[in-house]
Amino acid sequence: MEIRNSSDIYEDSGLNPLMNEMELRKYFASKDYYGVNEIKLFFVINCLMFNVKNRIRFDSKDKVLYWDVILNYETVKKVSLKEKKIILATSIIKSFDVLDKYKKLNLNKEAIKEDSKKYFIHIGWLSPLSLT
Repeated sequence: MEIRNSSDIYEDSGLNPLMNEMELRKYFASKDYYGVNEIKLFFVINCLMFNVKNRIRFDSKDKVLYWDVILNYETVKKVSLKEKKIILATSIIKSFDVLDKYKKLNLNKEAIKEDSKKYFIHIGWLSPLSLT
């Protein structure tokens, strides 16, 4: 499955190093058991000083589902690096709930979320206990 991400974040939020560290694309590249493998997922992390509209759209020509993951800039800016990782990881995992609105894509949302949790535990951003 192809999962990609990008970001629109302020430098002083402290998220840039984390965005560079995160390699979801590589992790999911070898996974092919979520349903229709031609579907691609692409999300944008937004952490800005102003409110942004949450965008969600499916490009049927390219078979890509796009959506935003919106983080609270003031909160993220103030917390420790460890807390930034937790906020980012849990927000990404929760964002896969967007698949509920796109059931016609026949993707296994629960498997994607579970593998995302495993990834973030593996890289040390989440602990297994924090997800119970």
